[in-house]
Amino acid sequence: MLIGSGAREHALAWKLKSSDLTEELWLWPGSPVMARLGQRLDMGNDARWEDIARYAKNQGIDFVIVGPEQPLEDGFADACQLLSLPCFGPVQAAARLESSKAFSKDVMAAAGIPTAAFFVAEGEAQCRARALECLDRTKGVVIKASGLASGKGVFVCFDKTAVDEGIERLYRSGMAKAAETVVIEEVLRGRECSFFVFLGQGEPTPLGFAVDHKRLSDGDLGPNTGGMGCYTPVPWLPADAGDQVMAVVVKPLLAELQKRGITYTGCLYVGLMWNDEGFAVVEFNARLGDPEAEVLALQDKRDWARLMASKVGLLPLEDEKFLNQAKENSGASVAVVLASSCYPYGETKTETYTISHQQFQNQSKELASFAAAVRSHGDDLVTGKGRMVTVVGHGETFAKAREKTYAHIKSMTRDWQGVQFRNDIGSGV
Repeated sequence: MLIGSGAREHALAWKLKSSDLTEELWLWPGSPVMARLGQRLDMGNDARWEDIARYAKNQGIDFVIVGPEQPLEDGFADACQLLSLPCFGPVQAAARLESSKAFSKDVMAAAGIPTAAFFVAEGEAQCRARALECLDRTKGVVIKASGLASGKGVFVCFDKTAVDEGIERLYRSGMAKAAETVVIEEVLRGRECSFFVFLGQGEPTPLGFAVDHKRLSDGDLGPNTGGMGCYTPVPWLPADAGDQVMAVVVKPLLAELQKRGITYTGCLYVGLMWNDEGFAVVEFNARLGDPEAEVLALQDKRDWARLMASKVGLLPLEDEKFLNQAKENSGASVAVVLASSCYPYGETKTETYTISHQQFQNQSKELASFAAAVRSHGDDLVTGKGRMVTVVGHGETFAKAREKTYAHIKSMTRDWQGVQFRNDIGSGV
């Protein structure tokens, strides 16, 4: 059973259905597009996570995969654990690596993991004072809501005006709960990328690196978003980058969690900043990224259903086999997100766009579209607010991957007025 309804979960459903291991795929809550890949759990929209876990157990579902972060923070994996239902997704205590940036920084400090110098602030007044002090001292400051904010609770500031605007957004734009505690950091400088690894039974199994463009507009301008596009692999990294991250970050992290009595099963997302002096951790997330999941789904040729099943202990451990298969991955993949005109802050949106189901039925290993904010409208689909669709192209080179992606976007959005997307994803890599 797959939990979630966005483009990331659509990509996961597509990947899982391609496995000969998958006999039946159940979905909660799913989407109109995902419904063509699996069967929605027959439960009301107000169902509690405990009830969903119990229903899955009673249906004879073998294991559960969690896509988004909110169910993990809510303890869905814990509910599965109480029922002895295997879950590929960390328990609540481990998911705090994402749901509490203050906790995450504490773990990094205890484990000796390189990260930006930081201070934890409580309340708006202390947040402002600490942010301005850091700005004055280092000529830059990062203000982060400690709680979950859909990727929109981070503000990188280089002047007082930006600090004021960031704090205004944090405390008066629907993020106040996430910002009850705030992490103030020094600015890390360099090039940013993310590393993904599946954890659980056996040795960690790396998926690899991707670069996610979080800023809304071309040239990395505009506000932070949940992600406007990404590419993989990352050719500007050193050849041993994966080994470095495993040795300096992943293994010390797991050791520190073990000291605290916490086990981790699921995907770990490590946000990194690289420069000439090495690298530092920007953040941890407790799941696959979005849109990184979409781009990795095309780039990584391995059977993710078997990988995940082995991590929850349902299949014999085949880490060496999976690592060897990873060497067969070749070429490049580029993902671009199409967003509504009001994104990322959700002001009033009036336009809707019609999409045919056919857009999502001809998926291939070279070109695929994954749906997020869409809903049924008669025989077609219409878009909603936020990130609507992710288009992914794969090719022998980044240029060929970009060509496939943007040609499809041009065709899809010919009559869409106001749609937002970046034109520079994967450019100049």
